[in-house]
Amino acid sequence: MPTKTKYFRFVVFLIGVVASFVVLAPIFWIIFTSFKSVEEIYSIPLTIWPRQFVWTNYIAVIKGLPEFPIYFFNTVKVTLGTLLLVLPLSATAGYALGRFDFPGKKAINLFIIAILAIPYLVFLIPLYIVEDILNLLDTNLGLILPYAALNLPLGILIMQASYKEIPSELEDSARIDGANPFQTWLMVLTPLVITGLAAVTIFTFVAVWEEYMFARTFMLSTSAQTLSVGLPSLRVESKSWAYGTLSAALTVSLLPISVVFVVLRKYFIEGVMRGSIKG
Repeated sequence: MPTKTKYFRFVVFLIGVVASFVVLAPIFWIIFTSFKSVEEIYSIPLTIWPRQFVWTNYIAVIKGLPEFPIYFFNTVKVTLGTLLLVLPLSATAGYALGRFDFPGKKAINLFIIAILAIPYLVFLIPLYIVEDILNLLDTNLGLILPYAALNLPLGILIMQASYKEIPSELEDSARIDGANPFQTWLMVLTPLVITGLAAVTIFTFVAVWEEYMFARTFMLSTSAQTLSVGLPSLRVESKSWAYGTLSAALTVSLLPISVVFVVLRKYFIEGVMRGSIKG
């Protein structure tokens, strides 16, 4: 049995290494390309590690692409706005579904799961019509509201599982001490579900930061576009791809996602496990 266990662990480890390489190899290729000169990028044979690290591509992004900061800060505003809606709504709805029994609770859970099962592209045309009527096209709010609605179901399920794990004795003690339901939720229970909030934050952040279809459809002008839509349009005057500059722009756009994941990674795995196993 110990031999079989070691063999199984080795196979799992090997699969994990191969999968990680497949996922990370393109990212590292982009990062290394961003530090190469134009001559080295087009040289044959191709090189993986730069012969000499240069910063010209990053300087070109800062000085030669005036649209890039616009795309970047539009993405930041939309992402933070979505998080400001998703996190409190997920926490409150997850608390209600995880701590209370009431008529229709099962129906609500089934409805949330059904929404997750529907491809989000189904909502594209109806939302476009609604936003056109409400004059929300080409505005940050026109992206924040759909993004919040699409990411809220998963956030509710994760937070519901997180709140459900908390022993009822803690809630009873808070009530005995005179705390009202809002104080119990905010000051006693919510600090205990940081892992769930971290998981919701990362899932939502990545989904919004990289979303393309809604941003491409609802954002009509250059001044309102996000990185996912704006980056493919960054070309040099000759209309050919500037791979070094584009790689530098992609590297900069990946930094916020990397920072968020590194900061919250300890809580992320535990939060995902709660939502998937005990939810």
